[in-house]
Amino acid sequence: MSILIKALSSSEVNSLADLSVKTFVESHGHSAKPADIQKYTQTHFNTETLSEALLNPRIFFSKIYVDNQLAGYSKLILNESHPATELSPVAKFERLYLLKDFYGLGLGEELLRHNLDLAKSQDQKALWLFVWTENEKGLKFYQKNEFKVIGQHDFKISDKHSNPNYVMLKVI
Repeated sequence: MSILIKALSSSEVNSLADLSVKTFVESHGHSAKPADIQKYTQTHFNTETLSEALLNPRIFFSKIYVDNQLAGYSKLILNESHPATELSPVAKFERLYLLKDFYGLGLGEELLRHNLDLAKSQDQKALWLFVWTENEKGLKFYQKNEFKVIGQHDFKISDKHSNPNYVMLKVI
């Protein structure tokens, strides 16, 4: 099995939008009503919003391939503080999403390691993230990788629905 991680370029915005919607629906689609999920994905994963993010020098999108097949992606935002930690500078590890067909191959570990290396190279002192409290697999993954719960957050899916999340932190 060959694994390759590469930066996403702004010319790949359509591919990123498709991948973002698919992976979000696969992992969180059952957490709210379909109309709320659809509104969230249309707002956060449209090409205009993603194009702006791809052009932001503080934001790093990475894609992961297995045997030349796109398997998932991640998003890291440098110098993004959180009130639950006084450490500075810190990076927000905003997304780590894999297509379900690629679960169980250790790709989450690879993407996490890649983002930790990237954050270290940019002199970040820690990574923080939100993880849905009902995402048992995600919680176990982050706890195994030395992330600690430092707070809670209501992750707004729509005007009518929020999911309770933990704020987790890993000092690097």
